[in-house]
Amino acid sequence: MDKKLLNARDYELITQLSLLAKRRMTGLVSGEQNSPARGGGIEFADYREYQPGDDIRRVDWSVFLRLRRLLVKLCAEEKELTLLMLLDTSRSMRFGTPDKLWLGKRIAAILAGIALNDGNRTGLLTFGKQLHELLPPERGRVSLAAIVSAIERIEPVEHMNPMACIRQFASRYGRKCMAVLISDFLYPEWNQVLTGLAVSGCESYAIQILAPEELEPVNMGEVTLVDMEGMGEIGLHIDYPMIKQYRKIMDDYLKDISRICRRERLGYSLITTDAPLAKVLHSELKKGGLLC
Repeated sequence: MDKKLLNARDYELITQLSLLAKRRMTGLVSGEQNSPARGGGIEFADYREYQPGDDIRRVDWSVFLRLRRLLVKLCAEEKELTLLMLLDTSRSMRFGTPDKLWLGKRIAAILAGIALNDGNRTGLLTFGKQLHELLPPERGRVSLAAIVSAIERIEPVEHMNPMACIRQFASRYGRKCMAVLISDFLYPEWNQVLTGLAVSGCESYAIQILAPEELEPVNMGEVTLVDMEGMGEIGLHIDYPMIKQYRKIMDDYLKDISRICRRERLGYSLITTDAPLAKVLHSELKKGGLLC
């Protein structure tokens, strides 16, 4: 694909937004992301703006009285957050115009930029037969240019084992990061994958990407449906009753995903491939509580 993954407007978005972490992880290295409620010898390091969900006891009220600003005290152990993005690279992600994988790659690149811009570390994992660490969250910070270059080279995989991938993620990174899973969730194990993401102990968010025609089919009459995962094709005569049945099944499926995410306390957003990226970030992901 010749077009650039990110344009000038996308880089502006990176500077306008921040990750909204509601709780702290144990960290990938000793001392990182420890809770300020533990122990009494934690060193004060900095302030940040109060965010919904913060412990009100950490607000510096003396600063509020002077400046009329709600600022939360940060400790040296919790200044750095680790964001890990998990990207579904199954062949079904190639569907849509632009395709779902292209949008997923753009969202992943911008979220990585936001994490780096805030002084945090970030990494990117992709789903295939096994979990692939495309960009491990190393201590030395990688540049956004290097991240974008790596993401641009991602291609769909022939076969994917989402359950193996989510188990490997939980084993390596459980309770150590903030995780964002980007997928169309069009595989039988989607329920177990979301549950596995939740039990990993990471503060997690699911971004589901679908093409508009997957939500609202437009073809009528004689059609041939081809399985993008290589499982063959089937000829169908599509009429209004069949479309009505499809809409009902899709609606129930999306309600189930939303319900399970609420039950498992996962953030969740449904995004279509034709949605403007600025709206996705400023509206959908802010509304879902991933960004602020």
